[in-house]
Amino acid sequence: MLLNNIAFKRALVPTATIVTLLVSGCASQRPPATQTTSIPAPPKIAPAVTTAPAPAPVRIKPTAPTRYIVKKGDTLWGIAQRFLYDPWDWPEVWYANPQIRNPHWIYPGDVLTLYYVNGKPRISVTGGPRVIALKPTITYEKLPATERPIPIQTIRPFLIHPRVVPAEEMIKSPHIVGSSSRELMYGNGAQVYVRGLPAKPAMLYSLYRPGKALKSPKTGRVIAHQATYVGTIRIIRDQGPIATGVIQSVTQEVLPGDRLLPYDKLPSDYTFMPQAPKVAIHGQVISLFNAISMVGQYQVVVLDLGSEQGVRRGDVVALEQHGGEILDKYASPGESRYVRLPNSRSGLAMIFRTFKNISYALVMSATRPIVVGDVATNPSASTG
Repeated sequence: MLLNNIAFKRALVPTATIVTLLVSGCASQRPPATQTTSIPAPPKIAPAVTTAPAPAPVRIKPTAPTRYIVKKGDTLWGIAQRFLYDPWDWPEVWYANPQIRNPHWIYPGDVLTLYYVNGKPRISVTGGPRVIALKPTITYEKLPATERPIPIQTIRPFLIHPRVVPAEEMIKSPHIVGSSSRELMYGNGAQVYVRGLPAKPAMLYSLYRPGKALKSPKTGRVIAHQATYVGTIRIIRDQGPIATGVIQSVTQEVLPGDRLLPYDKLPSDYTFMPQAPKVAIHGQVISLFNAISMVGQYQVVVLDLGSEQGVRRGDVVALEQHGGEILDKYASPGESRYVRLPNSRSGLAMIFRTFKNISYALVMSATRPIVVGDVATNPSASTG
């Protein structure tokens, strides 16, 4: 499986990373002895993040080679699948050889060897053109612009301009109320008025248009809004409750009500390492991108899981289809005639960007279409 920029350095695959393939009250007087002192309410305790089940032992495939030579076009995910049943366990078996230059990267020609230490599997580079003695020198190398089996555009737009914005951020954000020309829509260079800026505003903001509200399948409350990026605005005057700004760039017309969010800077880190989550995953797919009803491999989904739930960039989750309920015409006397079927796996997805209560995930593999409502769970605990 290839993730844009999941390419090697000279067709590299990073071993510690995948190159792109996701804020006193006053004390009361002491009561007289004849009065009854009220019992204070217990302090509020923040809900603890549930830890993931104890990790299962790393499972090596019986067909795993004891020796493998890295080829041009290989990816970390693909190499991990050669050796492991669960590719996200790669950090558990990789042993970075300190005797070679850039031990955390894999290059074409490297010889990967599978061996065991005290019964535990290890994989390291034991041969190839890089197995040389280290010298006290510093070298700088750039990642190649080629060898991109999956275009970086697959996830790059989601790293630059979010398509889903947390509800609290959208509701509290400043917004455009009108313009000096009293036009109904605005383009480049238009002077507009903004309400709701903080006491010390930034100079530059990104403009977004609020869209459909996304609700939690568990609580029914709005946790995020779909949003459309429409351009950028520079604040030129901030006096009183209404500030003045100038539209800097647009992707479509800007309208009253469009929201100002922190300026989207171009991300500098396009590296990812697939890993098993450290917390118990109980989530769902709440939105799809670039699709009406279903998505497949290398498409992006939104999960109702974020940093508050303990998920991290690079976490791999299993996606499952609800089993549903069927009528059992052959039920024995005393048995329920309706049976709920177990969930079945639809695919695997890697989280590449996280927010407070939501995250973006790229579908890495799919055995059936992924739809809104599919369950997200720990990959090792997922059913068949």
